[in-house]
Amino acid sequence: MALLDLWNADRQQITGKRIDQLIAFAGEGRLRDGNTTSEEFRTLLKAVSSDVIGQWLNECLENRFTDFGFVLQDTVNEVGRRLGFDVTHGVYRSHSNEGYDGLWRIPGGRAILAESKSSTSYSIALNRISEYRKQVAPQLGLRPEDISILIVVGTEDTSEFEAQVRGSRFAWDIRILGVQALYRLLKLKEALDDPKVERQIQEILFPQEFTRLDRIIDLVFATAEDAQDFESTEEEVEVDDSAPEKPRANFHAAILPRLEKHFGQPLVKRSRSQWATPDDASLVSCQVSKHFDKGNADFWFGLKRTSRETLQKHKNAFCAFGLGSPDRVVVLPMSFLAPHVDSFFTSPDKEGGILHWHVRFVNTNTGVAMLVDRDRKQLDVTKYLLKE
Repeated sequence: MALLDLWNADRQQITGKRIDQLIAFAGEGRLRDGNTTSEEFRTLLKAVSSDVIGQWLNECLENRFTDFGFVLQDTVNEVGRRLGFDVTHGVYRSHSNEGYDGLWRIPGGRAILAESKSSTSYSIALNRISEYRKQVAPQLGLRPEDISILIVVGTEDTSEFEAQVRGSRFAWDIRILGVQALYRLLKLKEALDDPKVERQIQEILFPQEFTRLDRIIDLVFATAEDAQDFESTEEEVEVDDSAPEKPRANFHAAILPRLEKHFGQPLVKRSRSQWATPDDASLVSCQVSKHFDKGNADFWFGLKRTSRETLQKHKNAFCAFGLGSPDRVVVLPMSFLAPHVDSFFTSPDKEGGILHWHVRFVNTNTGVAMLVDRDRKQLDVTKYLLKE
């Protein structure tokens, strides 16, 4: 059974084993360029949660099992993919035609040659890494010097390696980042809903001239503002991600299996309120509201402006709304919801624009309806309730 099939059938079969045991079970049992084991592992990486990715990164750095460097390389590349880069895997073992670990590119934009190193205790050939840029520049339509280099390292003390980089002719082309710092960027992205933050995270991985600190400050403030926007949404429309007596995370743990069954694929967290299939073919926003006894709506949700923009750009996006519990969920295609959004009530942001739209539902004798046209009409959405 392939690793992805194991994940889909019983996730404990994956999370309960060490990563080296999983590699030994897959395909030929060793990671090699172009083999079945590599294909199975990379497919699995796209489907697992970021918590599992973090676990495997730690195992690579702590246990140093056979071929742990190859596992580290693939896992670091997967983090890059989840940060929004178009990622091309490199090779495990360098040869005359190719040698880089990964190529990360902002869609339609700049590129990073990524190298994963578990340790900097031995000499790292910067000249050779720089030469790899000449291999990929023609296919990207870029000059080699316009491709930056990111070296992701597992060790905490990189002072000697940093001095090596600063003293080389590649000082303005290379940046160093710890594995755990890269992973924290992924967790930050997952905790927020603003695509602007994703772009700023990407940009900070390119070499920067930090005499002026504006870009770092922009990232800090965008993070804080997104968190404040979320709090204000919850306060005004009283949206919560769980039933009152349960922690928020328990709600997603309960509803995600139902959504995965509905879509027939695993769902991977992309931001605070959005999940996607491993191939990104489907994007799902997920929220839940408690039942309200007051007012003309039984369930209230806030659709943020940034979430609306992201969902409408996707070709196959959905909004899942939990009505009082994870057992009663409406899954609306964004193509169905979008024409009605402008008829919802709104809340303003600090600049007088729209912070979020109020998506509200009522129970009916036949099922459930969404309030549209400033709550003057009820649109039946019973057919979009998830089946038991």
